[in-house]
Amino acid sequence: MPLVLVGINHESAPVEVREKLAIGEHALPRTLLALSGLGPVLEGAILSTCNRTEIYAVLDPESGATEEILAEFLAGQHGLSRHQFDGRLYFYRDGAAANHLFSVAAGVDSMILGEPDIQRQVKQAMEAAQGAKTLGTLLNRLFQDALVAGKRARTETEIARGAFSIGAAAVERAAQIFGDSLEGNTVLVLGAGKMSEVTARHLQAKGAPTVLVANRTYERAEHLAAQFGGHARRFDELESALLSADIVVCSTSAPHPVVTRTLIKNAMRARHNRPLFLIDIAVPRDVEASVGDLDNVYLYNIDDLMQIVAGARQTRSGEVAQARDIIDAMATEYGRWRQSLEVAPTIVAVRDKLAAVRAAELARLRTRLPGLSDKEWRSVEAAMESLTNKIAHPAIVAIKSSATETGDSAALETIRQVFGLEREDDDQLPATAVPAANTRRAPDA
Repeated sequence: MPLVLVGINHESAPVEVREKLAIGEHALPRTLLALSGLGPVLEGAILSTCNRTEIYAVLDPESGATEEILAEFLAGQHGLSRHQFDGRLYFYRDGAAANHLFSVAAGVDSMILGEPDIQRQVKQAMEAAQGAKTLGTLLNRLFQDALVAGKRARTETEIARGAFSIGAAAVERAAQIFGDSLEGNTVLVLGAGKMSEVTARHLQAKGAPTVLVANRTYERAEHLAAQFGGHARRFDELESALLSADIVVCSTSAPHPVVTRTLIKNAMRARHNRPLFLIDIAVPRDVEASVGDLDNVYLYNIDDLMQIVAGARQTRSGEVAQARDIIDAMATEYGRWRQSLEVAPTIVAVRDKLAAVRAAELARLRTRLPGLSDKEWRSVEAAMESLTNKIAHPAIVAIKSSATETGDSAALETIRQVFGLEREDDDQLPATAVPAANTRRAPDA
């Protein structure tokens, strides 16, 4: 069963393109439900962050479907044509798809090398798919292993040393604008989610004396503001809050811009054109792009932050190589596990076939040798079991070998023919339903 991936990220497309395919937290359950409704899709999971949107799926091999079905689905969910994203999407299959997710979880594929937030986001994607009942045997193991790979990369290498989040990069940009310290500057944070919390923490560390928090749910704004000794503002008070702010950091989960050109134009008039800096780290963007055209308004989006972190990869190339070794090894291990699932029904069928033959022969012997004692009969049974096990052993070794990358795949069909196994045995392949209980636990991220 092919494992496929289609995605778009900060390397394949700018924010104005990838925001068109972003899937918000509230839209995720219904999107997963729609994904599972595609006939060829047996399992599905979606990872959507500020820098990427990716769909992982296990396809029915009998359907003949390819990764293209996911590209059509992703664009269609936003009412767009798939061809609008020609040259922007990337596609991976099987081992390459696993390797990619492991790289994402480890922070190797992130805009910020070793980014800590992505581990949490991968875990949330897994849990969302579990909740929607679209995560089956193959994807469950894939995401569990990805979390392990991410944790190992961070603990066994220095890839995360000095790494900071998107929120921290936003604050770094603000510090570049106003000098190393933000003392004397009032900061307004739009949104009260995890990214806003991280951003507020770094703002405080940089010396911002006043942090205002505005959110559509006022209680969440109060809760976040209280953590940092700040002040909450209702969302309908946004225009008045803009009058006192020097820096505005935008990180809501709104599907459309919440900061419009008209809003900022009115605020700037009331501010007597005092400079205003807006840092938009949301995807889709919170601020209309035309806001940046206004006099004394300086707008930066998430892609502008790439300049801050560009040098990190060059200085830590050795750590990336070590992390890659961990990722490659775990991706290979996952591939072997997948292949072992594919041959498991044949191993069971060989053993069952020999057990049936043994039982039939013992039944015939029982009628022909009625005088044997119980002890003697047990010796016959043991000898027959030993014989059939010896016959099965080389076949099972060959079957397992065929499941490796260097194995002889033709051997599997030969063994089926030799033992007279029917193709219907393929029906024993593992179901893609969510396991009743996971035997592997994801690490805390």
